Amino acid sequence: MTRYYTHYPRTILWLVPGGEVEVGGGEADARPSFRVEVPPFYIGKLPITNQQYEAYDPGFQRSPTSPGDRDPAVGVSWDEAAAYCAWYAEVSRKPMRLPTEVEWEHACRGGAAGRWFFDDPGDADLYLWDGGAGDRVPILDEKKANGFGLYGMLGGVWEWTGSTYRPYPLTGDEPGDDPRRVLRGGSFRLGRDALSCSLRRPELPAARFDDAGFRVVKSLRR
Repeated sequence: MTRYYTHYPRTILWLVPGGEVEVGGGEADARPSFRVEVPPFYIGKLPITNQQYEAYDPGFQRSPTSPGDRDPAVGVSWDEAAAYCAWYAEVSRKPMRLPTEVEWEHACRGGAAGRWFFDDPGDADLYLWDGGAGDRVPILDEKKANGFGLYGMLGGVWEWTGSTYRPYPLTGDEPGDDPRRVLRGGSFRLGRDALSCSLRRPELPAARFDDAGFRVVKSLRR
């Protein structure tokens, strides 16, 4: 029997508007900021869950830090995340992939321009899971969504992007010579003072971490 992608557990995609956006910088970030044009795209409202990932890899071993069906699939390398996207693109017949780090930051900011995607630092508890969240990945959508309707963009789990690590400012789409890939967003283990929309971390593509997962993107046009 033919299996269609609607038969698989799948993420909800949300449209992120395009435009010229500012990346990096901010009061708490010593890195220079720069402006870049970003076309519109769809991105998962949440990271890929264990249940969704197991449709691709039934032998996947869930992490003790994230054991539930709806918990993010963590302990997944960049190579494995990219392979999931390729599989999902094939079964869905849609251009699924990992976000670039510029797309990820634009999606994280949710239309805001500050360090976080909310204006009042006193509102952080409404939006962020951070260092006081305990030893387990929290339920990400128990906090409020950002301005683009996305959950867990800061302080949930680190998220793989499709980008190779390059120094700022990023110009063009050419990959750099550094083999490492960029993680974004921080995790529930980081203190609040460490979190920002521009936080980035390079790691080798085969590396796995029990507080790192990924979400998928679909280009609006191929």
